[in-house]
Amino acid sequence: MDLEFSVTEIISGGMDHVHEIHYQFEEFSYENTTTGITNKKERRSRVYDTIITRKQYEFLSENLRNVLSFENFIRILRPFIMGYYEDNQLREAFQILDKDRSGTITIQELGNFLPIINEFATTEALKNYIKKLDIDADDTLTYDQFRSLILKGIGRDIICNHI
Repeated sequence: MDLEFSVTEIISGGMDHVHEIHYQFEEFSYENTTTGITNKKERRSRVYDTIITRKQYEFLSENLRNVLSFENFIRILRPFIMGYYEDNQLREAFQILDKDRSGTITIQELGNFLPIINEFATTEALKNYIKKLDIDADDTLTYDQFRSLILKGIGRDIICNHI
C-alpha cells in the first residue's frame, strides 16, 4: 500500500501571540486489489483535524509537569507536525526541549507534550515508535536522531493515531 499526505496549517493571531493553531491532515492510501482477472488501484482518503487554542492548552496542561509556555509549545509543534522545518525551527525546538542543555533530550522530555496532541500517545508508546523506526535511542535523542524522527513523520503518526 502506498501512502501520501498533505498538511495544512492555519495560525490565528501572530507568531508573537498565537490564539489558535489548526492542522488538517489529508491522508491518501493506494491499494492494488485483484478480483478475478481484474486488477485495480483503489484510492482512499481520510481527513484528520487538530485545533489547539491557547485556552485549551492551558486547561489541558494544568495537571502536567514541566509544562511549556504556549508559545514554546507552538515552536515545537510546528516542525513536529509539519514533518519539515525552515531555517532554525528544528534547532530551536530541540533547544527548548533540552532543558538541561546537555545536547540531548530525553524521551520523557519529548513525551511531556504528547498528551496535549493525542491523549493516548504515552511516553511508552513513543519509545516503541522510536524502536520501530530503528533509531538507536538509549532513552535520549541527539539532535540528529530528533531530526530523523521529525523527517520520518512522527507528528503525522501521532495525530492520525498510528503511534
